[in-house]
Amino acid sequence: MTNLLLRESWTFDMRTDLLYYSMLCTSLSLYLLIMLTRQIKSQSVCSRESVEMVKQIAAKLNNVENDCMMYTPTQANYKQNCSKSTITCFAFEVSVLSVEIQVESLAFRQLQRILNRVTKRLQDEMEMKCPVCELYKEESTKTFLNTLQHILEQMNAERICAP
Repeated sequence: MTNLLLRESWTFDMRTDLLYYSMLCTSLSLYLLIMLTRQIKSQSVCSRESVEMVKQIAAKLNNVENDCMMYTPTQANYKQNCSKSTITCFAFEVSVLSVEIQVESLAFRQLQRILNRVTKRLQDEMEMKCPVCELYKEESTKTFLNTLQHILEQMNAERICAP
């Protein structure tokens, strides 16, 4: 009889422990799920600092004489559901510009990194109809940077970035 009570008590304790640990695992899993969801949600396509980087680069280029011509997508290209290919082209041309003018600047590297990160989050809706970078009109560096700045500002406005 004592042996039977001991066995039932042990079974009860084991069930209680299992229930307790399963509740802990469930709440931990929910916590992790919520944290991952918040992390994914906070990965916005917006990038306010990219506009500042473009302004810094434009200011540096005012001090450097250059006659570079850059393939420059237009705002119309961006609006025609070719946002990824447009930003990809700008990212590539920013790296070309940094080599062409031979100015070592942290702003160039940071802008290129930001543009590459933004590109990974974008998707062209009309991928087959989006032009390759070399088909865009060649413009001066000033026009190139102004267009890039306007497109980035438009992206930020559309996606309502956090301050």
